[in-house]
Amino acid sequence: MDEVRADRLLSIILILTKKAIVTGQELAEHFDVSVRTIYRDIDKISQAGIPVAAIGGKSGGFYIMENYKLDKLCFNKGELHTLMSVLDSLNIVFGNNKQFYDIILKLQNTYENEKDKNNKLNIDMSHFSMEDELKEFLYIINQGIEESKLLLFQYINRNLELAERNVEPIRIEFFYGQWYLIGYCRSRNDYRKFKVVRMKNLIVGDNFVKRDISQEELDEIFRKSYDNKNIKVKLKFSNRIGEQLTEYFFKSNIKRSDEGYLIVEEHFPYDEGLIKFILGFGSECEVIQPSYLREDTKKYLKNILEKYND
Repeated sequence: MDEVRADRLLSIILILTKKAIVTGQELAEHFDVSVRTIYRDIDKISQAGIPVAAIGGKSGGFYIMENYKLDKLCFNKGELHTLMSVLDSLNIVFGNNKQFYDIILKLQNTYENEKDKNNKLNIDMSHFSMEDELKEFLYIINQGIEESKLLLFQYINRNLELAERNVEPIRIEFFYGQWYLIGYCRSRNDYRKFKVVRMKNLIVGDNFVKRDISQEELDEIFRKSYDNKNIKVKLKFSNRIGEQLTEYFFKSNIKRSDEGYLIVEEHFPYDEGLIKFILGFGSECEVIQPSYLREDTKKYLKNILEKYND
C-alpha cells in the first residue's frame, strides 16, 4: 500500500470516529478522489477489523459502530494539553487548510477524552490591534502559499510611504510578537519580509511558478541582508530597569560597569525604528556608541520637543 493511501485511510478512520455519519461524497471531496476510491478505502478499513457500517438513503452514509475507540496517541496528558493549546492558537493562520485540519483531527480523539476543565495553558498569537483583520489576512496568505497564487496589497514602509506590492508568497513567520509574510517581491525584484500589520487591501492574484530555493538559502539571504544593515550599538541603563533587560536583550550581552550601570552591546539595523526602540526606555537608557546614533537621537528628541513649544 502506498504512503499516500495509507495516510488517507488513517484520516478516514479518524473522521469517522469524530463525526456521526459521513457520506462517500463528503469524503471524496475532502480527499480530492473519486467516490469509487472511497468505497475501496472503506472496504480496506473494514478488512483491517475496524467496524465500519453504512446506512442507505438520502440521509445515509458511513459510520463506525458504537463503543469503538482508537488507541491513544503517544502523548501524555500534559503534552497533549500543551500541543492542543498551540494548535488552537494556530487555527487563525491555517483556516481551512486540509493538512492542518487532518493533524487536528488525529489528536482530538485522544484530547476529548483526556482534557479537563482546568487547562493551565492559554496561548494568544493574535495581534491586539487587528485581530479580525489578522485572521482574514493570514487565511488569504496561507491560501496564496498553498495554491501558488500571487498576493497583491498596499504596504506601508518604515518611512510611512504607501506602495503597491506584488508578491510570490513562500511562508508565514511569527517573530518577536509580529506576523510576517515571507516572499519574492516582484515590485522590488528581491526576497522580502512584510509585517502583516502594515499590509492593506490584500487580495489573491494569478497563479505563479514557485522558485527553486530552499529554506536554508532563503534564511541565508535574509541573514546577509540583516548583517549589511547592522550597526553595533552600546547602551547604558540605570539599575532601576535592570531586571527587565532580559526581556529585550540576551543575558550574555548585558554587563555591569564599574560605576554600577548596566551596559548592553548589540547589533541592530540602523533606521528610525532603532531610535524609537531606544526612546521606549525613556530616561532609563542612554546611547553611548556610535556617536552618530547619539547625535541622531538628540535631533529626533529636539524635533519632538519643538512640537510642544507653545
